[in-house]
Amino acid sequence: MAPDLGILRTLSKKNLDTALSLMRGNKILIIDAALTPTLDLIANFQFLRDHGVVKVHQLDTYEPGKAEENLNQTMYLIRSDLVSAKLVCNQINSNKSRMKQGFEMSYGVIVIPRQLHIITALFESEGIYELVKFGQYAYDLIPLDEHILSLQLDDVVRNFWLYQETSYLPTVAQSIFNLRGIFGDFHHLIALGPYSHSVVNLMNEYEIIYKKSLQAASRPTSEIPTVIIMDRSLDFVSPLLTPLTYEAMLDEIFGIRGKTITLDEQVTGKGPVKHVLTSSDEVFEKVRNLHFSKVVSQLLVESRQLKEEREKAATGAMDVKTMKKFVEEKVKGIQRYQKTLGLHLGALDVIIKEKANYIKKQLDLEDNIIDNTGHKEIHSFLEDSMAKGLDPITLLRLICLSSLAQDGIRDCRALKTQFIQSYGFNHMATLHNLEKMDLLYPFRGVEVNAKGVAQVFTKVVSNSASTSSGGSSNGKKTYAVPFQTVLKKLIPASNIDINFEEPEHPSYVFNGKYTPLIAELVDKILQTIIDPKSTSNLTLIEKKLDDLMKYFNIQDSVIQIKSGMEAYARGRNVLVFVIGGITRAEIAALQLVGKRCQISANIICGGTDITNGKKIVQQLTTA
Repeated sequence: MAPDLGILRTLSKKNLDTALSLMRGNKILIIDAALTPTLDLIANFQFLRDHGVVKVHQLDTYEPGKAEENLNQTMYLIRSDLVSAKLVCNQINSNKSRMKQGFEMSYGVIVIPRQLHIITALFESEGIYELVKFGQYAYDLIPLDEHILSLQLDDVVRNFWLYQETSYLPTVAQSIFNLRGIFGDFHHLIALGPYSHSVVNLMNEYEIIYKKSLQAASRPTSEIPTVIIMDRSLDFVSPLLTPLTYEAMLDEIFGIRGKTITLDEQVTGKGPVKHVLTSSDEVFEKVRNLHFSKVVSQLLVESRQLKEEREKAATGAMDVKTMKKFVEEKVKGIQRYQKTLGLHLGALDVIIKEKANYIKKQLDLEDNIIDNTGHKEIHSFLEDSMAKGLDPITLLRLICLSSLAQDGIRDCRALKTQFIQSYGFNHMATLHNLEKMDLLYPFRGVEVNAKGVAQVFTKVVSNSASTSSGGSSNGKKTYAVPFQTVLKKLIPASNIDINFEEPEHPSYVFNGKYTPLIAELVDKILQTIIDPKSTSNLTLIEKKLDDLMKYFNIQDSVIQIKSGMEAYARGRNVLVFVIGGITRAEIAALQLVGKRCQISANIICGGTDITNGKKIVQQLTTA
């Protein structure tokens, strides 16, 4: 039985109620624009009105001098970053002149998700700390669909892996820990990567703090017995590749914010239309996880069935009683279905007409990158694309993919120089960011030629010399095991049939060329837990899982196993959470893993955000 994830939205709404009570009475609410989509998923405007909010403004466009004269309370909802906090300070300072004229203003600042000392210190340095009431609001995981949860934190990759700024970690840990209090104890808790390890450590601290509450609410069985947490850095290849499921393609081309997609006039033939993409959309639910090549035929089937329904009603093939029932129950549904089908056909038409040729070329290049072949062709394509001024984000994705999959970029310096000359010197910082995160680096491998043999000989000699002297090799940086070695284990074997009609292997989301690491790991982890040979031997399960981590070169992990297969007595639910964001292609792959699992697991996919390669690269772009 699937857990009721709607409880999480109810709790977030209740916590928002408490946060807005910081200032009672009528007030102006000023919201950080980045928070608007998130708050829309939790509460509507009527909820805000019920809590005294008369006007809502966006932080970056609000002008304090034009505030309504009869409202003397202003509340800010901002994210926990100094840029937003500084903007609030500027607005309060600019409004001091009105206060001197006898008009007293009260200010409240609610920081999401956590109030940081550095923010209150900024208000002190600005001399306005005494004028402000501070609060914080931490919402729970937000259900975007029956099997998708998100924290809607779209800057985690930049903060964690570029700046090493980890103030979101307690928020992530608390949100997952709250699931335990709601749905029961975790019988299998597995963390992959250093940040996931830190999250488990924090959860252990929370367990000590809330020990009495947990004991009071304890239950013998759990609705979500298995929780797997993974760092995004363990697999950046999955978001960088072009996904080929329908939902992921919509996200790539049009962008999906939360659970809403905005389709422009190219699709609608009129003005922009906002459409909610969830399982309640019957058309979308049928095609969301299909390989893109199969979507057209499925939508045509749906179109024919709809036409038959309408013709049946129009030709009078029903008696009066049946016709009356049809009109009462089905006409509105058919009209709604026709409108939705039209939107999906329109979106599909735009993708095929305008993007198909470029996507095909890009897929061919990605195939070569994954296969570690066609280096000259890839380099020539990148150079030609820069000369034509094509989208820099797309090119950076391909460059980063080449670095990870081919152990570095050949002639990296020349390629970076041309990129800067083509797109501007502002991108020097972008390239630096990618290098700092080890997404862009010169070729570290060995060429298969005479020069490569010389390199091997030189390395052997230098390693021998450094070993005999007991020192390191010229103090150079020592690199971890390249991802290329892991990637080879994620390429499906040649004897595996990748059927796009009825997929049986999760690599179908990338045309059968690559299996997302998280899908492969979850598949192997579940097989190990439910294996009848080891289900009663917890030590053996942990040993097998530890061997699995070593096989995929995962250096930092946590494996906590309290029981075997019997943990699924109440619910065969598995939470997979990716710190740094999970992609829609990975969600589709995980749904297939759960479906074909021996116990038919219901895999709930969660992340700090629902991301893709474009969003990740944009986080690191400075121009």
